[in-house]
Amino acid sequence: MMGNLSPGLKNHAVTMFEVGKLSDESIDSFLTELEKVGCVAEGEAQRYFDHAVTLRNTIRFLRYNRHLSPDPDFHNTGMGLDLLRCESLLGLDPGTCSRVLNKNYALLVSMAPLSNEIRPVSSCTPQHIGPAIPEVNSAWFKLFMYVLTESGPPSLLLVKGTRLTKLPKTFQAYDKLLVTVWGHDPSVVSTSNVLLVLNEALSHSAALIQAHGFVSDGEVVFVPFPIDTSQNSEFSRKNLCMHSAIQKLSAELQLGVTCGFVSMLRTGRSRTSAKQTRIKKLDALVEETCNGDFSVLEKCADDSGVVAKPQSLGLAVQCELEAEWVLLDCSFGIPLFDAALNRAVCENITSKGICRSESLRELLKSSRKLSLKLLHFISEHQDMPVSADENGFPGSIHNRDQVVPYPTCNMLYVNGTLEQWEGH
Repeated sequence: MMGNLSPGLKNHAVTMFEVGKLSDESIDSFLTELEKVGCVAEGEAQRYFDHAVTLRNTIRFLRYNRHLSPDPDFHNTGMGLDLLRCESLLGLDPGTCSRVLNKNYALLVSMAPLSNEIRPVSSCTPQHIGPAIPEVNSAWFKLFMYVLTESGPPSLLLVKGTRLTKLPKTFQAYDKLLVTVWGHDPSVVSTSNVLLVLNEALSHSAALIQAHGFVSDGEVVFVPFPIDTSQNSEFSRKNLCMHSAIQKLSAELQLGVTCGFVSMLRTGRSRTSAKQTRIKKLDALVEETCNGDFSVLEKCADDSGVVAKPQSLGLAVQCELEAEWVLLDCSFGIPLFDAALNRAVCENITSKGICRSESLRELLKSSRKLSLKLLHFISEHQDMPVSADENGFPGSIHNRDQVVPYPTCNMLYVNGTLEQWEGH
């Protein structure tokens, strides 16, 4: 991608591909070339330009931020920073890779989201701000989150060799579905074409199918973390961080000591309860007939016999109902694909002291807990044994040949419950 933006950047892109890294000595030259990248382009090229600018800002943030430096006398000389290519690291002998990382680096920071086609580097030392283990970058982690928070779109995990003759009833109400072939990135597929796509993929791999859009593509919003838990405001479209599922996920996974973003999905298919619907109708009726005279509310009651209080007025228009939004994914690291999200995550890293030694110690503990919980979840839902190493970090650089476990049975997640699917 970088090679298409300027001749100077092409040289750096070739170095990154062939050598596997851009060393600190070449970062100044790399930044100079990124400065030459324009801000306006046409079509798909605009996305490349935006990514290049965001990468430039991220490098500056990591290299010249005094709040991230362990040196109290830090000035503007910049901290040492190398850009590493994951595939090159994992191509090394495990012992060599471990020695290289420990000798040269104090901290590893992943970019987010990592492609599902890339196996993330997992490391206890040096510590890693990113996916704790490769399984975090897989469909298993999605299902783990959904069960943990009881929030997520209807999802069906299908084993290799499964063949569908018709679309499962759970997904027939949707027009767009999110399909993730094992080891590949997800793509949105029209319901009318999904059987052909799925059966082709299932002939050689497992796949995850998820509800995405009711009439068109679902709406996805990214919520950066760590989340400010001091907020005492109510949930709203502009305040998605107060969603109960995000609050629970943050507490369970200790997202306050790492960084990244949570993807929230609104499919457009309402999950509003009957009682909420009655309240909405009541509010609309009162708004139309009372013309601001709230005193008549004391005389109104819904069909359940509950008297409506003045503070319930406007509930239907104050914010979008929390039930309409569900967890879709959670990515660890610094995002490069969205400038606003990138700024928010970088600001959180500084304000929450993510790179301080005490925070990194807590990160090590939380990563180990997450690893063990996720592996236990996987072992409960498939037949192959899954185990951790002595540090609680399976799939680390010492076990780079270990692959993410394949599912051994079809599983359906819907309404907070994950069960085996028998093909109905």
